[in-house]
Amino acid sequence: MKSFMLIAFFVLGQGVRAETMGDGVHSIVRGTDGEPHLVKMNSGEVKFIEQNEGHKLAVFEKKLMTAKSLSSNVQNKFQVEPGASYEPTVVPDAQIPEIFNRMNPYIKRKSECSDRAHVWAYDEFQKSGIKSQKAFLMLTDTYIKRTRYKWWFHVAPMYTTASGKKIVMDFQFLDRPVTFTEWKNHLVFSKRECVTDFKFNDYDAGADQTQDCYTKHEPMYYYIPQDIGAFENGRQITGWSVSGVNAARSRAFFQGSL
Repeated sequence: MKSFMLIAFFVLGQGVRAETMGDGVHSIVRGTDGEPHLVKMNSGEVKFIEQNEGHKLAVFEKKLMTAKSLSSNVQNKFQVEPGASYEPTVVPDAQIPEIFNRMNPYIKRKSECSDRAHVWAYDEFQKSGIKSQKAFLMLTDTYIKRTRYKWWFHVAPMYTTASGKKIVMDFQFLDRPVTFTEWKNHLVFSKRECVTDFKFNDYDAGADQTQDCYTKHEPMYYYIPQDIGAFENGRQITGWSVSGVNAARSRAFFQGSL
């Protein structure tokens, strides 16, 4: 019976996951005192809706209600027990440039960071067996409003070296491997330190708006920040969905395969 429930959750969960990606709405932050409303998409994009665009906001609110209903139905019926802790592969420092040079460079002009990171991490694991991590960077609402930033999270593959460094590879924005701090400072204009000790569900509920950013280092299987929240709620992803990787590849890359 347990096996059946796990399979059922996986099948239904993947369906809900597909529904919530793309143009799916993650959350809506209503603006005050003339500020625009922030519509956060599951892809990471932020849409700014002005106060006089109530008709646009209503469309996104309807999408958000539908997505929450689908997610709630699955989560209430099925639970997945947490698996063993995740240990990334320790990589010799000299091997880092080789990994970077193996990354698929055929990126579509319009692609999402979650799709790119997922394919890059999966491809390297298939080629070398190296288990990477995902570096997640999430911005606060105040930072997004202050800078008119067009996204609320970013993600890229990250590798642990023998010398103890955390190296991020983000081929879309940087032409070389960089330390996690360099990557973060490239993306956060203020270069302030990010909050690291937190739960995603707390960040999602509003976070500390005096901060600029939050960061998490997670297993390579995690696709979007919501996967962190799922783990906090007792549902852990412990392997690849090949169909999900293939879908991400078709969305993010012109060509390139194992």
